[in-house]
Amino acid sequence: MNHGESARERLQALLQEARLPTGGVAVEEIAAEAAPLLPLLSELPAEQRASGDYESFGFRECFTVLTLLGRRLALLDLTPTTALQVVLLALRSVGAASESPTGGFAQRAIAATVEGFVLGREERVAQTAEARAAKPLKPLLIDDSAFALIVSGVHEPATLSECVDALGRAMLNADVEIAVVDLSQLGEPNAERAAAVFTADEVAKMLGGVCFFTGVDSRWTAAATDARIPLDALQIRPDLAEAIAAAQELSGRAPEGGKLKWRALLERLRR
Repeated sequence: MNHGESARERLQALLQEARLPTGGVAVEEIAAEAAPLLPLLSELPAEQRASGDYESFGFRECFTVLTLLGRRLALLDLTPTTALQVVLLALRSVGAASESPTGGFAQRAIAATVEGFVLGREERVAQTAEARAAKPLKPLLIDDSAFALIVSGVHEPATLSECVDALGRAMLNADVEIAVVDLSQLGEPNAERAAAVFTADEVAKMLGGVCFFTGVDSRWTAAATDARIPLDALQIRPDLAEAIAAAQELSGRAPEGGKLKWRALLERLRR
């Protein structure tokens, strides 16, 4: 058993004894995250940590790993207090039990951990926002006669395809044949995004209905051209109000027998 392994076992035992609030994260997982730090701490004797050259390679490497550890602990959703306690216990696990937490090295170690923790929290917030944005947007029912899909921001083509699928499922389940898709707030048009959103026209037609598009400016026109989508074959209105008005006008005379609910489409939309 090498020194790194024994230090890891000691750290795991210290974590179990401390009973830190971890939000359900296993002690073994926390110890595994801290494992790369332990050999570096072991190579820095206590006297060097107390009054060492903190700009030397050994210390800089240790502080870099501490920053990475802080980031990883943040991504595990630990609290800042728990993350700092993990670092102090890591110091104890390599024989620094008597080292003051206010000493020069400990303070620098805490600062490096906090720096990494802040980066990790920012990354976690970004991940949460991306996950929320990636969820298909719920279509809005308009006067029981049409569904509107209003998408804002920048989304990947796959997410837009999921939004169109959600629109199709909503139309099918509610026995609605008319859709409105607003692109005025959807960012960064390109051929892939155009191909995804304009698929709503095919979905509506397969259900025997029609889809009105709005917000199709010069950028979306260029993107549709790149995707070889014939815009002149689509129902396009200058703004959302006119698109909704057209949908409401049409809703009273949509043909009853025109619902082409193809088996392949049903399989796709029922998922």
